[in-house]
Amino acid sequence: MQVTRRKYVWILCIGWVIFMFSWNLKIFRNNGQSTLQPKSAIRILQFDTDPFLQTSTQGTDVTVQRSVNVKKQIKDNTTKINDCKRKTNIVFIKTHKTASTAVQNILLRYGLHNNLKIAFPKDVHDFGYPQFFSSQSVAKQGSDPYNIVCHHMRMKYDVLKGFMPKETPFVTIVREPGQLFESTFDYMWGIVPSFQRVPHHGNTSIEDWLDNAATYMRAAGSSAYGNFAKNSMFFDLGYNNMIDDDQYIEKALAELTKIFDLVLVSDYFDESMVLFADLLCWDLEDVACLSLNARSHENDGNAEIKRARIRGKARLWNKSDAALFDYFNATLWRKIERFGMKKMEAAVNRLKEIRSNLTETCVEGEGAVDSSKISDLNFKKTIFKPKGVSVASYNLKPGAEKLDICRQLIASENTFSREVFNTQRDRLT
Repeated sequence: MQVTRRKYVWILCIGWVIFMFSWNLKIFRNNGQSTLQPKSAIRILQFDTDPFLQTSTQGTDVTVQRSVNVKKQIKDNTTKINDCKRKTNIVFIKTHKTASTAVQNILLRYGLHNNLKIAFPKDVHDFGYPQFFSSQSVAKQGSDPYNIVCHHMRMKYDVLKGFMPKETPFVTIVREPGQLFESTFDYMWGIVPSFQRVPHHGNTSIEDWLDNAATYMRAAGSSAYGNFAKNSMFFDLGYNNMIDDDQYIEKALAELTKIFDLVLVSDYFDESMVLFADLLCWDLEDVACLSLNARSHENDGNAEIKRARIRGKARLWNKSDAALFDYFNATLWRKIERFGMKKMEAAVNRLKEIRSNLTETCVEGEGAVDSSKISDLNFKKTIFKPKGVSVASYNLKPGAEKLDICRQLIASENTFSREVFNTQRDRLT
């Protein structure tokens, strides 16, 4: 009996030693960090559910090895910019044709994998645009406050401020107005009556329109989407896009400076993403993304010369947008200087490395291709492509379609919004 009791005590002691060793090893591997911290959308997919190992039988050995390598690289090199507390509330004003869909994709992924509450429009695409934002345009889901707003709207700051928790950061994105107008004219031609006064494509169509812009707008009259014909960013941010008065523009810039904690610049997207991660106290892995909903076009020397001339005319026509871009582009670079140029360079290089790892794991070939070359017919059907417009997208590598992170990185805007909306609805109910 005594021998049995001693044996039992020894088993308990050995079990306790094994338990404490395993517990300390876990803490050491986590660098002492709480496991209750919000999770990177990339890391939760890769390391909690191991989707990198969910591959098709075709090329299985190669895909698994590549996936394991990338998994290890990201897990071992999680890139924190600072040690502040992660923010989980954000309003992102999604302007049109400014790389805003890529930013929205980041926010949807982060919200999805951290169980945050995202405010969705009733039609899942926009909050009653081009009308001002109203809480009535939000699809009701539960009674808890919302964490994220990131769909198209015309901003009404006072309403948004009351809609979200206090101290919620406000962020938006701008783009060089010459390039923006060129993209808008091509992409929106089918829904803007004044644009349709000239051919959609041709050697002189957009330049001819800019040379006679006021005449074409008067002839077309008012329309639901006429705002895209002049100062579209200014309109999206809640201002009158038809007023070119310097005093009105300066007043608007002063107001916007107080509203926004950060204005991203699509022309310096990587630098903007580093500052975005810094503002929210997120890791660089959280803000990794691919270009989405972008037009594709051929590179041609003569065409570039023509584009430069057209963009100059577009800046003159879009005076408010030009002032908006110039002001916040300068603001961005002042923030970069305060952040530190060497620190920024290192962070941008790391962000590019993360993107390269994801691209190597997920994307077939060298990157984006015209949507007509997408091999997955089901995915191809989800890509929104206005008539006469070439839109770029991605083919996934064999087996990558089974990896959540890969599917979500390339997902079309409306398809991914519906997926996240349905997941959130099921969770909240």
